[in-house]
Amino acid sequence: MGKLDRYIARHVLAAMLLVLLVLGGLDMVFTLIDELGDSEGGYGMLAAFKYVLYTAPRHVYELLSPTALIGSLAGLGSLAAANELVGMQVAGYSRWQLTRAVMQPAILVMLLGVVLGEYLAPQLELQAEVDKSLARGQSIGLSPYGHWERDGQSFLHFNTIETSGVLHGVTLFEFDDQQRLSQQLLAEQAVYVGATGGSKPEWQLINGSRIEFNYNHSEVSNNRQQFSQLLRPLDLTPDLLQVVIVDPERLSISDLWRFGNRFLQQGLDASPYFLGFWKKALQPANTAVLVLVAISFIFGPLRSASMGSRVFSAISLGLIVTIVQRLLQNLSLVYHLQPLAAVLLPIVLCLLAGIVLLRRRV
Repeated sequence: MGKLDRYIARHVLAAMLLVLLVLGGLDMVFTLIDELGDSEGGYGMLAAFKYVLYTAPRHVYELLSPTALIGSLAGLGSLAAANELVGMQVAGYSRWQLTRAVMQPAILVMLLGVVLGEYLAPQLELQAEVDKSLARGQSIGLSPYGHWERDGQSFLHFNTIETSGVLHGVTLFEFDDQQRLSQQLLAEQAVYVGATGGSKPEWQLINGSRIEFNYNHSEVSNNRQQFSQLLRPLDLTPDLLQVVIVDPERLSISDLWRFGNRFLQQGLDASPYFLGFWKKALQPANTAVLVLVAISFIFGPLRSASMGSRVFSAISLGLIVTIVQRLLQNLSLVYHLQPLAAVLLPIVLCLLAGIVLLRRRV
């Protein structure tokens, strides 16, 4: 990498870091204010601040693409305002060489996104939700209707799950090969035991009742039995069930792929997981094409614009791209379109637009 490449890369990287610092700081302040307005029980200032710190990596991850876009426009814009870009072109420095130089700090942003999105943010996000629930004196929260899971011919419903993986308000429906309800199990709690020699892990149901259904021609009879403890094999683990407290888009790429395939095997809708997978997998490509479009704008309509105009244009472009992306992604969930196509289409359109704009002005 030549001196000119390093000079441009340092300039753009400094602008990106400044943008990330400003956007990240504002986001943390607004998140803290929102959390303080939702305080209850033991969830006060200190717990809310801890929650904001734990969720900061996820917020930074979500800000990386806008940061790269605004930082590229701001960094190159300052060079253009000082006529440095003109001098570089007069010296024979092509716009494709400039693109290569700007992509180097963008690659650092992409690598940071991989580290945050795959390793740091998902674990801290889960811990933040757990600590928040504990501070409020609650179990790990679900929707008001609880959560459903399927394991073969068995359907499990539970109301809440503790940080240790203990389930509360458990109902287990088991069906026979003819899709008839064979028995229904009700329990106050379910504790994970693990594999104890069988092919499936086992759960211990505590303080409940079992209703067995007998089908004799046109008559159906049932037999209710009470139990204090009862072992049942279920191919489910606390780690899998605890995923329900985190939105699919906040999981790691590997977890999104694993849980998406599991949902498919169960015959359930896995679209949110595969959509989240492709969004994270293609996030580096999304960042790269936004930077490419920013570069093309510097040599076009924003050649002589002020810094405020460049920042406003970058924010407007980012909002337009984000709106189009979310629209296509929501359409893919509603109409069961391919998640990959919904994520990839805006990226391809931005890539083509950036290349065309650069070539027209070379």
